[in-house]
Amino acid sequence: MKRFIVCQIMLPILLSSIMSAQSDRSTNVHVFMPSTTSAFSVKYSCALPSSKKEVYFAASHQKWGGENLKSSIYHAVRKNGKWSMPKIVSFSGKYDDSDPHLSKDGNRMYFVSDRPSKGVTTSADIWMVVKNKNGRWGDPIWLPYPINSAEREYSPRTDREGNLYFASDRPGGYGQGDLYISYLADKRLGSPVNMGNTINSSTGEWNLEINDSADILLFEASQRDQNVSSYGDLYISFKHRGRWATPQNIKELNTSGSDLYPFLTRDENSLYFTSSNSLKSTTTTIYHVEIRSILKNYKKTAVLPKK
Repeated sequence: MKRFIVCQIMLPILLSSIMSAQSDRSTNVHVFMPSTTSAFSVKYSCALPSSKKEVYFAASHQKWGGENLKSSIYHAVRKNGKWSMPKIVSFSGKYDDSDPHLSKDGNRMYFVSDRPSKGVTTSADIWMVVKNKNGRWGDPIWLPYPINSAEREYSPRTDREGNLYFASDRPGGYGQGDLYISYLADKRLGSPVNMGNTINSSTGEWNLEINDSADILLFEASQRDQNVSSYGDLYISFKHRGRWATPQNIKELNTSGSDLYPFLTRDENSLYFTSSNSLKSTTTTIYHVEIRSILKNYKKTAVLPKK
């Protein structure tokens, strides 16, 4: 989540150090787009449509962990097995933009930005942009209260029903940051509902991912007792009969650095995520890993909390 980008997270500097740091993981992960993203010191939070022939991600030339980190959203296209050089999307570049998320049809994008909106205090809020008939992105639309708040919102995601999930450090939660859901009804998003204390805790829950059927939840959590790193580990929970299982630390992927921004492909075969690998690093890298066996194993060990 962006708050942790600003305050607490640090990542690897050179590709060689990135590759050597991978040895700390028990699962083989791969750097995503190493040649085309090497110009950025910070890259994180990617989104790919079902075709996997294009990608959106956030990037910056500044240091990860700096107080005034400003990111933009970039786009690249894959042709003949090679990725094009990333370019800033039409609506980004002026403000701090991050956390892109595509709707299932790829024609709508949610993202987080600190750009000003009419009559409200500027904070990291959720915005939406829609493609026009020519396939170009239109003007960003600010999502109204109570979806956005005077505090920060992070990591917007939707399931196949159009329900909106996100993280926020708004008052009234269980800890530093919590996960929320806004249900879509009559083509309108309702007031956000806290996802409860099985998922949320007295510490922090931040960047999340939800699958289309809304029964697999991945998220970043900070300062839990199970964490490899107090600054952010990846967790997973499964929904069974309408209830979320106790979140499990994904030990195969987490490192002594920060591991966050999960993105699960719609076929649920691959997971993309951002990692620092080391708390002393000041850059970030996007990785991908085949996730099927990991999902299967953690589903077997999932436990529903006692009522």
